[in-house]
Amino acid sequence: MVAEYITLDSLATQLSEIKHQHFSGRILLKSSLGQEWCLYIYLGRILYATGGSHPIRRWVRNATIMAVDISTAEDLQVRITALTDISALTLAELNSCWEYYLLVNWAKQGRISRNALIKHIQTTIVEVLFDIVQAEQVSYEQVAQDQLSPQLTLIDIDRAFGLAVQQQQQWQQMGLTDILPDRAIEIVAVEEFQQIVSASAYQSLRFILNGQHSIREIATKSRKSPAIIGQSFRSHLKSGTLCLVDLPDFTSPVDRGKHPHGFIAPLIVCIDDSPFVCDRLEQIFQQEGFQFISVMDSLKAIPIVIAKKPQLIFLDLVMPNANGYEICSRLRKIGAFKDTPIVILTGNDGVIDRVRAKVVGATDFLTKPVQSELVIEIAHKYLNTTAVK
Repeated sequence: MVAEYITLDSLATQLSEIKHQHFSGRILLKSSLGQEWCLYIYLGRILYATGGSHPIRRWVRNATIMAVDISTAEDLQVRITALTDISALTLAELNSCWEYYLLVNWAKQGRISRNALIKHIQTTIVEVLFDIVQAEQVSYEQVAQDQLSPQLTLIDIDRAFGLAVQQQQQWQQMGLTDILPDRAIEIVAVEEFQQIVSASAYQSLRFILNGQHSIREIATKSRKSPAIIGQSFRSHLKSGTLCLVDLPDFTSPVDRGKHPHGFIAPLIVCIDDSPFVCDRLEQIFQQEGFQFISVMDSLKAIPIVIAKKPQLIFLDLVMPNANGYEICSRLRKIGAFKDTPIVILTGNDGVIDRVRAKVVGATDFLTKPVQSELVIEIAHKYLNTTAVK
């Protein structure tokens, strides 16, 4: 079918028609701003949806909160491995919809419950439809091919579209029309913002209002809806204290796979009890195409490092139970980690800390808050000779 430009009312009618026609295939949609989405349909119901500005971030976010138990660092690696290890997928699956087929693999391996699987897919579909509804007008094309198999679950197309419309109406009613949930928020007027919020609130907010977390990601961390988060900061955005920032998506694992044959992305471990630091480093290194694990329990750090054998370690100095000096010293006594680069993270850039860190075998020193340019520079500096090929 030739692509045509239609209104949302016409789109609702088209979706109802394909439901009654029991259509199977793909629905391709594109906004006037160039955003593209794909709805996978089976017998008139939705199997899966993808596209938009943040398909990878969406997948990671939904997989994390619905599909993976991340109570331990070992489990945290599951979501990263599932996202980056595409070796189990066939070429046809990679070229079709790798996101969906990673979920198929999760289901086969028992990594995801039936209820979590359905919830993941439902949430993804409604979120994609919400973005389509916000576009107001889209081009529309039906393609009767590339059906996904097996069918993990089938979502009623009218109901999903209705939920997306309700969410978009709520978004408008709360005065958020000009705010896109995939954009990040950044503090512009620091002193002014510090006067508005309490000291403790500022210490927490400065890590999430740094232009690196989308409104949807902030909502997930806060266990609130994106609309509530948008409304919370709307007045500050209007006053200019905060601003909206375009946020790039994570690198696709399919794109990462386009390396010379046999290349294995280096693994980086961060041992730090701060979830903000771990999340920040995870974002930086995922965008650079590295594998990444965070360990927030210092007592579990050494067993996990031994099991995973990272090529680079970032290590916080001040942690409960076991501090960075102790962990670094113990790792250096293990033959496999005698020469592994260990970069100390600390909020104190003191001479004593640097000397003591060198004594226990630290390779380098990095002060907090972490800056992406410096972190990337250090990673490439030490992984030039440790990357496995």
